[in-house]
Amino acid sequence: MISIAIFGFLGAVARYLCYMAVENRARQPKLATWFVNSLGSLIIGACLGAGVPAASGIFAFLGAFTTFSTMALDSVKDFEDGRWKQGIFYISATLVSGLVLFAVGYSVASM
Repeated sequence: MISIAIFGFLGAVARYLCYMAVENRARQPKLATWFVNSLGSLIIGACLGAGVPAASGIFAFLGAFTTFSTMALDSVKDFEDGRWKQGIFYISATLVSGLVLFAVGYSVASM
């Protein structure tokens, strides 16, 4: 359990640093959230494709690294502000890119 907590902590710190790096350059919080979630999907796909055991801690790291709740919050804000098209596009782009990048990571790592 301690290793899960450590990897979760490290994943959360990595998310913050990655998020801030993208947000500081792009000045678009939703883009930063999308990037973190997409990168996490690619990495977890690669881990599964490579046969990384669940006990390795990488899944705790990636669970803390990705952030579905922030994506949901950003989408709800769009809907509340009447930006329905933006909200629907953001949700769609996040889900599609996550699935595609997961598949890419899995395919490349399992070769």
